[in-house]
Formats: sequence, C-alpha cells, structure tokens
Amino acid sequence: MSSENMLAVHFDKPGGPENLYLKEVAKPSPVESEVLLKVAASALNRADLLQRQGQYPPPPGASSILGLEASGHIAALGPACQGHWKIGDPVMVLLPGGGQAQYVTVPEGLLMPIPAGLTLSQAAAIPEAWLTAFQLLHLLGHVQAGDSVLIHAGSSGVGTAAIQLARMAGAIPLVTAGSQHKLQMAEKLGAAAGFNYKEEDFSEATLKFTKVQANAGGGFHKTDSAPLLHGEPTTSSAGFGQSLPRDCDPRGPCIHGEQQERGQNRPGTAAMKEEGVVLRPSQDKLGQSSQYAGRRSGATPGCPVTHWPFPGLLN
Repeated sequence: MSSENMLAVHFDKPGGPENLYLKEVAKPSPVESEVLLKVAASALNRADLLQRQGQYPPPPGASSILGLEASGHIAALGPACQGHWKIGDPVMVLLPGGGQAQYVTVPEGLLMPIPAGLTLSQAAAIPEAWLTAFQLLHLLGHVQAGDSVLIHAGSSGVGTAAIQLARMAGAIPLVTAGSQHKLQMAEKLGAAAGFNYKEEDFSEATLKFTKVQANAGGGFHKTDSAPLLHGEPTTSSAGFGQSLPRDCDPRGPCIHGEQQERGQNRPGTAAMKEEGVVLRPSQDKLGQSSQYAGRRSGATPGCPVTHWPFPGLLN
C-alpha cells in the first residue's frame, strides 16, 4: 500500500454489517490548525449503525467514513498549530466522522488528553457517550450531591455513562428501560431505582419515589432498592408504597425527565431528557467537551470494552 493511502471501513450500499469491508483510500492531510491522528482504536455508536443503513448521512464537509470518536497518537502537525501538542502525544477525539480508519484529521483545539489509568481502547469510547452524559449532568443540569437524576434509556451508551457519573457526583440515579434485563444491568452500574416504561407510568413512579425519598428521614438507608429494579411490588415504612435505595443521601430536588420546554421547568427542578436522539457532535459541543476532558474526581469508572480486530490497522 502506498504511503499516501490508508485502510478504512467502507460500504458500497446501505444495509447490514455484512456490507462492511476494508478499503484502501487516500490518507487525509491536515490543513491549517489541524493535526493528523494515527488511530489506535475507534468506538461504535448508534449513529454509525444508522449511517450504514442509509438513514443518517454525514454533514456537509465531513468524512463519509464511519466513526464519531477515536484515540491514538499525533502523527503530524498542520500549518499554524500553536498548542502544546507534539508528534507522538496520545489523545482522544470526538469527530463528525472518519474515526474508523488508520488516520483522521482533527482541529488542534479539539484534541483531548487521555485521563490517567485509561487504555487507548477505553479512551476511544469516552468522547461520544461519556462526554455527552457529562454535558447533560454538569453543564446543563448542574447536578449536585443529593440530587435525584432520572435517566431515560438507562442501558444505552449515554445512559450507562450517566448512571456512573451521577454516582461520582453524589447524586441518586433513577432509570427507565424497556425490559427487566436492562433494569438489572442499570442496577449493577449503580442505579438506585428503575422503571419499566412499557409496564408502568414512569413519571408517576418517579414522583412517588422522590416523595418517599424526601420524607424518608432516619429510615432512608435501611430500605432495599432491589424490588424497584426487578419490577416487583414494593412496600415502604415511609408510606408511599415505594422502597428506597441503600447508601443514598435523601437531600436535594428531583431532576426529572418530563416533557417540558426549555425555560418552563418547575421551581426547584431541572429537566433532562435523553430519548435515544442521535446527534453528530457540533462544534460547540466539541469545544465544550475538550475543556473538561481529562478532569476527574476520585477514581475513573471502569469502562467495559469489547474488542473487534481491525486487520492490518496497527501493523
């Protein structure tokens, strides 16, 4: 293969994963204030699946190659780069496309350091889901210790990240999901309670739960959250027919997910919604996320990673 080319994941027509194959394509060159990243790992997101199916085209000017996030090492600096980055530095990046290839170009200002303790494979799965969850919780929701946070699609990529980040912030994560298996998965990640939206009115159940939480008093830490997550009947000495999570702080307002327009939230609450809407990263989001990347409080949550080999990619 010529040094001017690289391998990338490609498909000729929309369809299933059987249409994917490795294709030799031109290697991108960094323009002004861009760097060339040699990709070590890229992650798979729902947007990639939709694009492969022909339902989600890349935005104008973006690469048609799949991959909205990646990690790797800086291979070259384009003209006018003025930051502290140098060739060989390990980084993670959020992209509008192009991550599932041997190389991708990235604006210098959007490079993010890899938090200590994460491998390159783990870091590749951070920018899209984890920084989206961080943005929702901290930049939009302003979550505080003791807040209750309702997370829709609790077993999704953003949902599983939000559960763990909420716990790290000292908040109480509540989730919705469409099956008991998904609720049990959320429980393992730290969800205090879960509601199957196919079988019950999650908004009513959430309000009952938070009312019990607010009135729990001294008995708050002695109750069992398992029935809520397993879809079983619950009882509570607090009087609302809901059991309470263990090891949670009953302080703080409910951050709920009811359908409300921005600016119309009830006093003392903040609305958060993540209903599986797939969005490519905007420049604003990319810039905000890069400001917070690499910062952490306490131990970074463990990131379960499934590896798929990319023949010849790292050779």
